[in-house]
Amino acid sequence: MGDIPKTAAYRPEVMTAQILRIVVNILITALVFVVAMGVWFMFRRVINPPDAAVVAINQAEREAATSVVPFPGAPQQGPAQPEVVGNGAATTTATPPECAEPAPAGGVGMVLTVYYTCGQSAAPMADRFVYREVPPSDLVLTRTMEELVKGPDVFERAAGFVSFFSEETVDAFAGVTLNAGRATIEFRGLESIDNISTASGSEFFLANLNANVFQFDTIDAVEYRLNGTCDDFWNLLQRDCQLVTKAEWERQLAAYRDQG
Repeated sequence: MGDIPKTAAYRPEVMTAQILRIVVNILITALVFVVAMGVWFMFRRVINPPDAAVVAINQAEREAATSVVPFPGAPQQGPAQPEVVGNGAATTTATPPECAEPAPAGGVGMVLTVYYTCGQSAAPMADRFVYREVPPSDLVLTRTMEELVKGPDVFERAAGFVSFFSEETVDAFAGVTLNAGRATIEFRGLESIDNISTASGSEFFLANLNANVFQFDTIDAVEYRLNGTCDDFWNLLQRDCQLVTKAEWERQLAAYRDQG
């Protein structure tokens, strides 16, 4: 009989090395597979058009985030009317509000002009006014401010006039003092007005005040106060206390007109 071959001795270190190589190969294979799948999905995103519904939703969200907040009670412009262009095709345009009313026939009272914003103006020019007839008085600025804080009435709103002031702010005016061309105007309860603290809202609100105050030639500057202090008024508008001059208002008004 031939010699029986001897069985190889068991060597743990050899087995461990072999198992390690197998595990490493499996991990490498899995990694290659994951990378390949990632490349494939990226390739599909490039060659496939985006989902139109998703694009529309994203666009709507962006527009909503960047839109200007309209102030309370601002009416939409009138119904769209057909308009014929040069090639005969019909388009539609929005009818802007008229923001005009006839002057009163006159009587025993005093006629005031009270400035409000016209519709959804692009800039807060406050260059349109309504007529208010009140009992005769030497306190013209006081009577004007008393009428201003009432806001446009139902007929004036129908004509397109809008304002932060309304029937809910009829008590917002607290008084005025005059001293050598400088007016100090006191308010109360302005904190309840929506959107007055926004960037665009505060501009429209200030323009509304300034247009009414500076229509009088004898007033060169105005200090606005809320609850007795200048700081409270301007803090509500996210600004620092300041004195507004007629020259400053006229410069600002010119800039608004350039925008419009």
